Amino acid sequence: MILTKARIACLAGLLFALILCFPQSAPAQVIYGSLLGNITDPSGAAVANAQVTVTNTATGAKRETSADEMGRFNFPALPAGVYELEIKANGFRTYKQTGLEVTVNTVLRTDAKLEVGAITESVTVTATEAALKTEKSDVSTSIAAKQIQELPLPAYRNYQTLINLVPGATPAAFQNAVVDTPARALTTNVNGTNRNNNNTRVDGATNVFIWLPHHTVYVQPVESIETVNVTTGSMDAEQGMAGGAAITVSTKSGTNEFHGVGFWYHQNQRLKARHFFDRITRLPMANMNIFGGTLGGPIKKNKLFFFGSFERTTERSGQVGEYSVPPENVRRATLAL
Repeated sequence: MILTKARIACLAGLLFALILCFPQSAPAQVIYGSLLGNITDPSGAAVANAQVTVTNTATGAKRETSADEMGRFNFPALPAGVYELEIKANGFRTYKQTGLEVTVNTVLRTDAKLEVGAITESVTVTATEAALKTEKSDVSTSIAAKQIQELPLPAYRNYQTLINLVPGATPAAFQNAVVDTPARALTTNVNGTNRNNNNTRVDGATNVFIWLPHHTVYVQPVESIETVNVTTGSMDAEQGMAGGAAITVSTKSGTNEFHGVGFWYHQNQRLKARHFFDRITRLPMANMNIFGGTLGGPIKKNKLFFFGSFERTTERSGQVGEYSVPPENVRRATLAL
């Protein structure tokens, strides 16, 4: 068979399509978190080959592994959420620890000390002391869903306002006119770098307005965000293309329980005060509404879930002031032209 240019191009396209069909290994850690630790006995010696299980308390999803000969275990690429840890080893009581919160782009270490006893007996730990961050060298700040939903959010309820709380960030501001800013996105400079050097990802996908790269093309509704991680130094290689801040937004997913929320925020000129030096007697129209809701729940318990979010913003504005026609000499000059 003679290979023409057209056939070569067709074969190359088919090969590329086949590559995309194969499962990809080593998912990017930036959209997940990790849980690891060491297992020891009362004397401090390592407990090898213990059976370790983590369970997502919201979805029931389980991951299992075995500790190595040094008593070490590791669960990489865990979706963000709250987990329960269970460790079983012959000759020791079953160890359980609850309330382990895993967030994106973080490594959570939890070491376990087993007690001698029957495996049918158990010890449950509900709280541990705060540990120093020794697993990663990056400088990052995590903003949880509770903070995003309960802290004041001016500027169209935009989560980017909270980047003001990150050390090294300048106050967030509109980048262009409000009507020309996609999704009312905000800008900030981090550690003195240009605003174009920030890189935002949503569930691992780059979120950038190509023609104006200092804009994010879409701003998620507040109620749909699980966590926001902002890395400002020594970031991982997979967070490349970010010279300022690498911002990772993780959205919510469904759980074994039905959850939903509805909201409607309204403001108008009657809720505002007139500027002290303003000579107008009445304020111009400034009517804005932000409304929507979320709904999530199980399709098949512990297996399949759904989550949806909707938000809409409507705004009407006007202008009131003192106006006059041009003076006569200006009108004559204009007509002469």
